[in-house]
Amino acid sequence: MKQIQLILNAILSKDIFEYILVDRDLNVIDASDGVEKYLGTVPKKGKEVVEYLPELVGYEDEIKKIFVQKYCLYSLEAVMKQGYFINVTVEYSDANTAIILLHNITAITKERHRLLQYNNESTLLYNTLQKVLDNQNALIFIAVDNKISFANKKFLEYFEIEDIVQLKEKDLKLYEWCRIPLKSYDELAQRVYNKEQQIKIKEDTFIIQASDIESVHKLFTLTKVTSLSNEAKLDTLTGIYNKRYFNDILKNHIEEKKHFPLAILDIDDFKKINDTHGHLMGDRVLKEFVLLILGQLDPTDLLARWGGEEFLIIFSEDSLAEASEKLASVRQAINTHEFQKAGYLTASFGLTCMAENDDIYTIVERADKALYEAKIKGKNMIVTK
Repeated sequence: MKQIQLILNAILSKDIFEYILVDRDLNVIDASDGVEKYLGTVPKKGKEVVEYLPELVGYEDEIKKIFVQKYCLYSLEAVMKQGYFINVTVEYSDANTAIILLHNITAITKERHRLLQYNNESTLLYNTLQKVLDNQNALIFIAVDNKISFANKKFLEYFEIEDIVQLKEKDLKLYEWCRIPLKSYDELAQRVYNKEQQIKIKEDTFIIQASDIESVHKLFTLTKVTSLSNEAKLDTLTGIYNKRYFNDILKNHIEEKKHFPLAILDIDDFKKINDTHGHLMGDRVLKEFVLLILGQLDPTDLLARWGGEEFLIIFSEDSLAEASEKLASVRQAINTHEFQKAGYLTASFGLTCMAENDDIYTIVERADKALYEAKIKGKNMIVTK
């Protein structure tokens, strides 16, 4: 893999292509350093690639077909990122890996626009841009003299507009919908050029970006981020709730004076798995571990990844005894399950219950102390405080 990456970096260093490697779940495996120029950051390993390329949201299942149909690919043309025009192509690499190529076409696109400036507006917008813009997942429109003169199909469909003629008649003033109301599309372009600005339209939130096409045309891209809001609650590796969202739920339970049991559980000697088999195998163990836990819980119980190999559970019933029985079932399911390569594993558990004067820190600290006691007493056991 390192040799392949060295070759890729050597080829891609010509500022033409950059790449991101993803697994079958579309989580980032690796990326070339030059990706930062287009994304504003280098994608972190294990993160979902849609966090960096929200243009792919809603098309995940279609993209994953490339793992079944090897010669299938998914592509987006002329996507605007950080002031650059890029083509995005997702291609099959091997049974567990896909490569996302980011092709810099800024120079080509600007030259094309420069040559077309001598044509009339209709030819420029319809013959050249329509096919490219209609192929985007984002809502795209072009403003001239502070009025929208063109928009792609997704934009028209979203605002329930039949055609460009009706669009011009409506004279939408989207710049008035920003957090700080503006007076023109020129002002909006200046504010969001090479930046990201959120805008609320109907019940949806969009990221709006702008770029110039010659001196008079302002091209705006609206990327919907509302669909990412649920994913912000989830741990990207295991698919269960993450620590931040779990904290919010825990605070709500405490504020509402709910009486509930809370458990912290931790895989015993997990570091040995990473050291012996590598972090990818460790990730696979965490996914299997979560499935085993969920198999013993009720749908109304709340499971979250607290960090690393540590997990928390809020039980739906208020009985500490019933919660302890569930944890015993979880412990048994883990003990009898053979993990691939890692073999048989155990886990330790700390269990407590909401007390009258508890806050989020005291209840978690009490459960954590119970977990620590289980560890020092020999692991693979449940301790209740």
